[in-house]
Amino acid sequence: MGNSKRSGDLVVKYVVEKITKKIHLLRLDDDETKYFEGVWYIPEGVTYNSYLITTSEGVVVVDGWKIGYEDLFLGVVRSIADPRDISYIVVNHAEPDHSGTVKSLHMQAEKATIVGHRVAIQLLQSFYGINERLKHVEDGETLKISREEQLVFYHTPWLHWPDTMITYHAGEKALFSCDVFGSYGIPSKVFYEDLTSEEKRLFTHYSKKYFVNIIAKYADWAIKALDKLSSLDIDVNMVAPGHGPLYKSLTHVVPLYKELGSKKPVKGKAVLVYTTMYGFVREAFDIIKEELSRRGVEVVVWEFSDRYHPPISEVLVDLYEAEVVVIGSATYDADLFPLGELIAEVMKMKTHSLGKKVAIVAAAGWGPVAGSKLRALLVERGFNVVDIVEFKGRAKNVESKLRELVSKLV
Repeated sequence: MGNSKRSGDLVVKYVVEKITKKIHLLRLDDDETKYFEGVWYIPEGVTYNSYLITTSEGVVVVDGWKIGYEDLFLGVVRSIADPRDISYIVVNHAEPDHSGTVKSLHMQAEKATIVGHRVAIQLLQSFYGINERLKHVEDGETLKISREEQLVFYHTPWLHWPDTMITYHAGEKALFSCDVFGSYGIPSKVFYEDLTSEEKRLFTHYSKKYFVNIIAKYADWAIKALDKLSSLDIDVNMVAPGHGPLYKSLTHVVPLYKELGSKKPVKGKAVLVYTTMYGFVREAFDIIKEELSRRGVEVVVWEFSDRYHPPISEVLVDLYEAEVVVIGSATYDADLFPLGELIAEVMKMKTHSLGKKVAIVAAAGWGPVAGSKLRALLVERGFNVVDIVEFKGRAKNVESKLRELVSKLV
């Protein structure tokens, strides 16, 4: 299944596999990128999935690979088809992890027209200076790619850019969804359904992580896209996203997106996340954890300290699902501790307030500042902050207040 090629000091892995009678998967396995978009920690890696469709009248390429892999991508395309036979290059989303190889391919495919949403076309012009053989398509527009075959384009804006669309090939019953239904991770098999039970569990988590990190700000748009899909008279035998495994039907990914897009918290899930410089905040959270556990609540704890900084990419998944959140920090330089501010800002940006109860615990140092600042950040986004406990010195001085705080949460 796998191939590899040396590029400088790196060995780049990729997959070329015929997945239907007319469609090839061209998959780059990126285990070198550690921070997706420069932010989200992904030790599991990520794939960039491109698709090549052969027809009786030419070749169509759907999406591409990340910028920087142009030469390898062209070589892989040539292993299947002559670029001069390419009639269309479909760009479902112009972000450079999918469009980075488009300009090089377009230059080699002298007859090919680039097809995308109007905004995608504008982005390709500004990103790469591509100004010819461009065609923008409207929502629901069809494109004949041979006498007997056509593609249909459906606009799915804000998943996660305004240009995003999905492409449907009726003949192969294939839905090319780009970032929609995407996942982190490098699967051992092309299709999710062919993975082991443990791999399926992992890739369900990677899909959640990808959704929360990338799509979650636009969760309402995800539900709109699902409603749109359900209203279409199309038969889907293959979901082909731009990242992660492919799917043989919609039966796994649609319920997962409905669950995440609904923003309903997981009943009873309590998440404690805090920063601590010298252990005083940790002492407070040990009391809170003990009291929650005594009440039969399952607790997830994330600590940022001088010993460990957990990946925000993972913390966000738990915060997104949480019904109860306790966030803690300290006062620092007469202000909110920078990491405490970062956690609150990212929580505000990427998670949601629906059904969540939030409490704040803050070590005051010489002055109570952190608690009020955290509260202001979260209330601004509509979070239900039920109480604040701010203390000077050791947490044992306010143990009764901390236990009372828990009673307000559960």
